[in-house]
Amino acid sequence: MSDVLLIGRGNDNHLVVKDEKVSSKHCCIKKLSDKEFIVEDMGSSNGTFLNGKRIMRAALTETDNLSLAAYAIESRLILSSFDYTSLKKGVVYEDFIRQEQIFHDFANLKITYDQYQKDKRRIMKSNTLKSTGLRAGLSFIPVVGVALGILSTGVTGNVQEQLMELEEDFKRNYICPGCYKFLGAEPFENMEKRGFCFACKTKWKR
Repeated sequence: MSDVLLIGRGNDNHLVVKDEKVSSKHCCIKKLSDKEFIVEDMGSSNGTFLNGKRIMRAALTETDNLSLAAYAIESRLILSSFDYTSLKKGVVYEDFIRQEQIFHDFANLKITYDQYQKDKRRIMKSNTLKSTGLRAGLSFIPVVGVALGILSTGVTGNVQEQLMELEEDFKRNYICPGCYKFLGAEPFENMEKRGFCFACKTKWKR
C-alpha cells in the first residue's frame, strides 16, 4: 500500500464506502512513519469524527474510534495492513475489512495451536511424574500390585479427563476463520504454507 489511503463513496478511492452520508471524497489516511499515522478530512459534507469529535486533521492510532459521518471505520485493521497490502482503487470497504479480519484471525491460530501442544505436553509430563512417584513410594508397601493398580487408575483417569477437556477446547478454537469448521490436528505451519482452507477455499494469507 502507498503512504496515502483515500476513503470515500466514489469508486476512485482506494476504499469505497457505500453509504449515502459519506462524501465522494471523504478523508485520507497518511502514514508518516512505522507507528505514526494521521487522518485528514477532505471537505466532507457530514464530517470525519475521531473518538466522537469532529476533526479536520489528527493523529490516528489502532485504538481510536474513527467514523465518516455515522459510518464506523476499523482503524485497527486498516493501519495494520498498511505495510504489506497492495491496494488498488475501487475496493469495497466491507470486502476489504472482511478479508483483513480473516488474515488477522488466521494468524492468531498459531497461538491457539502452540498453546494446545504446550498444554498437552504438560499434562502428559505431569502424569508420567505422578506415576513414577507412585511406583517409587509403593515399593515399600507389601501388597504393591493391588495398591498400585488402584492408585494408578485414579491418576490415569484424571489425565484422560484433562486431555478430553483440552481436546474439546481445541476443537472450539482451532477453526477456519472463513467457514468456522474445525481444522483437525494439522500443524499451523502446514496450513500457513498451503494458504487456504480445503473446505471453503478461503484464503488465509496475502
